[in-house]
Amino acid sequence: MAASKTRIDWALLLLRLAVGGMAVVQGFQVLRHARGAITMAHASIWGLALGEMVCGSLILLGLWVPLAGGILAAVLGWPLVHAWMHGAGLLSNLGALFRLLVSLACALGGGGKWALER
Repeated sequence: MAASKTRIDWALLLLRLAVGGMAVVQGFQVLRHARGAITMAHASIWGLALGEMVCGSLILLGLWVPLAGGILAAVLGWPLVHAWMHGAGLLSNLGALFRLLVSLACALGGGGKWALER
């Protein structure tokens, strides 16, 4: 059964709201709990969190969704790939893997009918 255009538009809107909202909240949480001396490791973590918040905001608004989703997938995928290179199991961080996959789905699906860029 083929999905109607209206159902696809609603699905893309809900996907955009979920992915963008989660990225903004996740990035804000990291920045809110930032403490201690400023080191290069802290700066990279803060940069990733800030990038996650910016891309999440763009996705929420429906601006440049494929680009923002691709960048978000890269930001979320980097820690996973880094962990896999150092011996972590493929399914060791299911939350991060799920966020990576839904950000890729958002990048492939685009903004939909109710995006601001339309």
